[in-house]
This record gives sequence, C-alpha cells and structure tokens, in this order.
Amino acid sequence: MKGDQCTNLQELTRVVAGHAIYPDDKMLDKRKAFAEHVAAFHNDAQIPLRADYEGIVLMSAHQPNLFPYSGVVRKAVLVHAVAEQLRNVIGCPVAELFCFADQDFAEERWFREAQLPSVRSRNGTLSLRLSVAPTYNNKIMRAVPKPDNNEVEKIKSEIQRWTVESRDSIMKHSKHLGLQPPDVDLCTREVFDVIDRANERSTNAADFNAFFFAYLIQECGYETAFARFSQCQQVFKDEIAFILEHFDQYAKLMVDSQKNPVTKIATPIWYHCPCNGKADVKVVRSPDHKLVATCRACNTTVEFKGGMRQALEQMLPNVSLRAESMLIAFSGIGITFYVGGKGGAEYLSRASRIAEELGMQFPVVSTWRPRDIYGGVGQLDAILEVLRVRSEYDLMRNDVACDAAIIGNELDLILADIDGAISALDNLKRAIATRKAAGFKEQIAFIVNTQNDLKTRFERNKIARDSSIVTHTKKTVGMIPSIIDHAINVGMRSTASQWSTALEENIHFDEDVPLKTDTSMDALFDTIKQLCTSDLFE
Repeated sequence: MKGDQCTNLQELTRVVAGHAIYPDDKMLDKRKAFAEHVAAFHNDAQIPLRADYEGIVLMSAHQPNLFPYSGVVRKAVLVHAVAEQLRNVIGCPVAELFCFADQDFAEERWFREAQLPSVRSRNGTLSLRLSVAPTYNNKIMRAVPKPDNNEVEKIKSEIQRWTVESRDSIMKHSKHLGLQPPDVDLCTREVFDVIDRANERSTNAADFNAFFFAYLIQECGYETAFARFSQCQQVFKDEIAFILEHFDQYAKLMVDSQKNPVTKIATPIWYHCPCNGKADVKVVRSPDHKLVATCRACNTTVEFKGGMRQALEQMLPNVSLRAESMLIAFSGIGITFYVGGKGGAEYLSRASRIAEELGMQFPVVSTWRPRDIYGGVGQLDAILEVLRVRSEYDLMRNDVACDAAIIGNELDLILADIDGAISALDNLKRAIATRKAAGFKEQIAFIVNTQNDLKTRFERNKIARDSSIVTHTKKTVGMIPSIIDHAINVGMRSTASQWSTALEENIHFDEDVPLKTDTSMDALFDTIKQLCTSDLFE
C-alpha cells in the first residue's frame, strides 16, 4: 500500500496525485455502467447526483451500520479532503464515491446497534438497537425489513431521554461542585429529521442505515456519489472471471500473505441465494469447469455449469465479492485512492500483494482514525460524576488531580469493609442455625435485620452504584460513539468542517482531534479536564 506511510494530508495528496489512474475508453464504458447503480441509489434516496467520471475516482466503503460510529463518517471526510486538494493540483474532475456493503451478513453487530456515552448505563454506554429476527441469520442485510414506526419512535425517545438526563445531571452536579453550569439547550430535532427521512425513503434496514449516513454527508455539503455493493458489483464480471480463472494462483497468494494461513482458501465471491441467504461458492474444475454454491441459510446447493465465465454469467447479478477481492475487481473502473479502516488493514495489505502478482491495478490506500476530544453531554456528565463522588466521599483532597482509578479503589475498599461485616454476620447465622438452640430463629432474624440495617446506614447500594459509575468513566469518556453524539453536541456540518480544517493544517493522522461545540459546554470541559488526571482522556 502506497499511502499507509503518509503522516498527513499534504504527503497523502502528493502520493495520490503521483499514482492517479485516468480512464481509457474501456474503463469509461465500465464507469458508465457503474453510474447506473449510483443513480439508482440516489433516486431511491432522493439525493441530487453531480458526479463527473471523466477524471479520477476516490472511494471508501463500509457496511450500512446503524447510526455509524464517527470513524465511518470520517472516511468520507478524508476522501473529500483529498479530492479538494487534488482538484487544485491536477486540474481534472475528481469523483468521490462511497459504497455500502449491504450484502454482508445481517447478524453483524453494528448493523443493528449504535452506542452513545452514558456513564450510568451498563458498561458506560447506551446501546440503541434495531430488532432483527434470528430468521435473518446467514442472510444479507438488504433482506431485513426496515424498522417500523414504533421502533423508530422508541429509538428517538431513547436519544431524547439520554440528552435530557445527561444535561440535567450536568446542571445539578456543576452547581453542587461550585462550577459554572453550561447555558445550553441541545436540539435533537435535526437528527430526528434525518432519521425520519431515512425511514420514509427506505424499504429495508440496510437502506435505512445507508440513507441516514448519506443524508448526513449531504448535510456537510459534499457531492459524494453512493452505491450499493449488492447492485454495483455485477459491473465487474470481467475482473471477477479473471480472478476465478486464476483462482489457484489467487489461493496460493492468499496463503503466502497470511500470518496464520488456513488450509482452505474461500472462493473470492459469494452467491446470493433466492432465499436471501449467502452462499459459499466452490470452483470445480473436473470433469467440467463449474461453480457450486451452497447457501448457509437454507442449505440449498446450486450448480452453474458451462465453463467459468458462463457459470458466472448465470449467477449474475446475485454475486458479491469477498473482502480481499473487492478492490482488485474495482480496478475495472480505476480507483485511484481508497480510504480503509484500521480493522481492514490486514486484508487490504493482502489484496495489494495479490493485485500486484496478478498484474491488476490497485489504489493508494490510507486510513484515518484519531480520537476526537470534546465535551459533549455524555462526556461532561461522566467527568462530573467522578468529581461528585470525590467530593461526596471526601476522597483525594489536598488539590490532587482527580484520578478515577484511585477513587474506584477507595470505594471498593469501603464496600469490602461493609461486605466483610455482613459476611461475618453470615458466619454467625450459620453457626446459630447449626446449633439450633432455643430461640435460634429469633436470633437469625435479628442478625438479618442487623445486616439490612448495615446496608441501609452505610448506603451500601449507593456506594456500589457510585463505584460502578467511576469504573465506567474512562470508557464513557474515551469511547468512539455513534455519529449521533457528534451531530447533537457539535453539529454534523461543524464536525466535518473541524475535521477538514485539522487535515488542511496537516495534523498528523494519529494525532487526537480537539472539537468545539461552540457552546458554554466548551468552557466547562476545559475547566473539569484540568481537575482530572490526563489518563482519563487517553
């Protein structure tokens, strides 16, 4: 990968410009065919389409996650930032493309779940969920129905409650700690409008998620072109056929490039069964060349005969590419630059080596996944809770910076003392029960009442709740949340603008990105950050 060593936007733009792929007539024809699938998405979503495919193409892709975490949106921002730089450098059209892997398995967690920072929730996060029936296991995402109106309203209600409860907690604890409460009234209306619009236009859950993402990118002012993998990958039948015809070489390259090679390499395509299940495909060479697909959902096996290309023709359009083969096949439209994710670095590296050995073009690949540092309601609420606990239990005084780990340990010691006394009384209960002397039942009842009185007097349950809150604080503050957190606290357009500004200032790709809400929450965040140890924000 040529872009993985670039440290900032300037370096990356220079590398991308030096490896620009300009289309010949064959590639232009393929881009025109691909553009039909782009137009289909934009027509369904009712998003204006203004893409010029005569120049170079920059791309990213991801599964259509539910209210995706910020890193997914950041992919489109990096594509746009590089595109803007290139338009000034090379002076030709630059198309920005984002594809949704709506052919992936429906049981994938983030397809149905999103998270917001919520220190009082289990594990320090509030999970928003779509209900997906187990009957959709081993089926593709586009097969899942979109959420009904009741489910959408429930999700919006959870978001609203989280916003209000977090804000109210911030106001309460700020006053208690002698800090200036932020004068802010966060509005969820704009986010809810995007959710409602996605629900209105979509016909399945994959499109619901994809449309939500696309509308956010549209709100940023980008002219990104969107497409569904379940539709557009049929355009690359020639590239897929080439890979299948060279499958033995492909498989050997896969084995050679893996750290822990498997004994059997999967064929680089999936077949989409009529039941909407995903089917593994086998290349069978004797006695005749054919493709055999076995569905993971319904266990049906189908054979496609007549030679590799003819068999593939029979499978189309119900074919999609596996991870390693995707960008190799996309060489058909000449992708100059691709933004991947850190989780995909290994398979993208393998794909690059395979493409080189097969003599196929491969784009410059880069990633950008820093941490955003900002004081949203969830983050502020979590930090103030720790400061509240320190004050309430009179822990870590003498102007020492608040350390959540130390405070958590102190609370655990308090709980251990209380539980030790209760446990000692348990031993006494067992001894009395064993002897069964006169009046032993009354004695046991007295001990139980004493135990309950200990729990009440020393507020055992409250201490346990506070200990749990303190334990969750670092995760809550440091998590990478759903983009909804950014949209409500910072604003979607402002978030994209601040990310772009950081890139244009050539921030290091691994460097944290400070964001501003442009509200009084920023001042409170700056104040309370100074009251806590720095490891809380690492």
